[in-house]
This record gives sequence, C-alpha cells and structure tokens, in this order.
Amino acid sequence: MSGFEKHVYFRDTIVIGGTLPAFLYAFFNGLPLVCVGHSPPFEFDEISPDIDFDSIGLRYKTFKTYPSHERYYGKENRLLRLWERIGFLLGTAGLMPISTFAENIRIVDNQLRIATERQRTAKINFNKLVVFDDKAISGLPNIKKREKSKNRVIDWFSVSSGCNHSFDLLEDPNDFINKVVFYPTKRSGNNKLKDLYTESFLTDEQLQDFDYSDTMARFKVLKMMKAAGIRGERNGRNPLYPERSTVPYKYYAVKIEAAERAIYSATKRFYEPDPRFEFRYDTTEELLKAASAPSGYLGKISELF
Repeated sequence: MSGFEKHVYFRDTIVIGGTLPAFLYAFFNGLPLVCVGHSPPFEFDEISPDIDFDSIGLRYKTFKTYPSHERYYGKENRLLRLWERIGFLLGTAGLMPISTFAENIRIVDNQLRIATERQRTAKINFNKLVVFDDKAISGLPNIKKREKSKNRVIDWFSVSSGCNHSFDLLEDPNDFINKVVFYPTKRSGNNKLKDLYTESFLTDEQLQDFDYSDTMARFKVLKMMKAAGIRGERNGRNPLYPERSTVPYKYYAVKIEAAERAIYSATKRFYEPDPRFEFRYDTTEELLKAASAPSGYLGKISELF
C-alpha cells in the first residue's frame, strides 16, 4: 500500500460533482472539489450575454470562441472553455485533492473513500459534503422523491453529401428532432463544409422504442433537409436541357450517417435530511448571476491567469 493510500486527509467542506455548476460553486466559494466521472457541458450550449465575467473574476478573453466560428457556435457559447478554465484554476489553487476523476465514491460515516484509476483509494474525512452529482456514490441518505423530466438527447451525424449550404438551423415543433444544427465539420480543414447534430426531448420509454432511435432520427433529418431545399453534391449537367446557358445541374441525394448519441438525464433525486449533506440543484446561469469574484489565494490566481 502506497503512502497516498495510507494517509487520511481532512477537508471541512467538500463539493462533489464533475459538472459545470459543481465547478462554479467550488470556485466562487473557495472549496475543494472531487469529481466523479467526466461531465463537461455540451459544447454548443449558450449562456446569457448579460453576464459580466470580469466582475466575477473570470476574464472573457480566456475562454471566448474563435471569431471564425461565431457564426455557427454563437458569440456567447463559451461553456466548455469556462469548465476547462475553472478546473485549471481549482487545480492550481490546490482545491482538487484528487488529481484525476474518481471512478466511484463510498461514504462511511464522515469519510470519503474514493476509488481512482489503477485501483487506488484515497480517504478524506469531512464535516459536510455539497453534492451536485450523485452518480457512482454509495452511502447517501435514502431517496424520498424523484422528479423525472424528459431526457435531452443529442444525435451527432456526419454528412457525406449535402454538407455545403447556407443553413445553420432547422426547427420542428415536435420533441423528437425539434432542431437540426449545422456546424463546421471537424473532419477536415474546410470549415465551409458542415456536419450536424440534432436535439430531442424523450422519455425513458421512448428511448427504448425503435421509433425514436438514431435510425429514425436519420430519416427525419433527411426529410427536413429535403424540405428545406438542401441537396447533395452536384452530379453533372442535366441532359434533358440542351441549352447550356439555362441548363440546371443534377444532384446526388443527401447522405448522412449517425455517429453518436448522447443522453442527458433530467431526473432529480431528493434525499432524506442528513446534517452531513447539502444537495444542490443550481443551474449554470443561476450560479453565474449570483456570483462574486473569489477572494484570497484563488482570487489572486484567477487574476494572474
């Protein structure tokens, strides 16, 4: 057993979670953070342009998007960079006692037993845990209530024919594929070519239903693209029109391929009262709007970097 595993650390209050709200809460309150899993924000989500990042110790220039991408990503789309920056600042300030993401956590009385990579275990005694993310944690109080909302489902598609057009967004009033977002492809250096992702809001039951699968999502996206007038690659001139000056071109069909499906659960679990725990459900915008710049060493590091 290594010295790391023999030693028992102590932190009065510890924040648990790998999400952006957990990072923000730890940052603004100067608290140590333990992450379970890897939970970065969705890279295309946006935040309010009214938030003054300079006043809360987070300089805009350190995590803004590149100007060439603003047409597609949005000028205020900076959440992933914000998550990365806060993780860096917390680590630099010594507020991430476990340098890697925890695989799981077991709570025994007032002690965290954290399983890390390579089957190592860290032990941290505490007085209070502030829990933002309860996955992969055992030893929590009993659940007294669940609030279930529809899951946010993101389907990513690669476009092989029909990737050069002027559309950024297609919308539909239904929960299944309510929007199709086109963005500069990352599969080549030509950012004029576009891949796409879709957003849906589905129940747990719908997720098990083939009618709401990524295959059916593909069919609906093709239908929406065709209705919008998006065509595949050019396929020569149409021989039915002999006059070259007025000859329209022929086009291949649009071709897209499902690449990945990501599911973001919206279920909230509410626990029986226990003085050792505080369960938080704050959103990113709620924390940012109520924030003030961190003080002490963390505040100085934030100004420096």
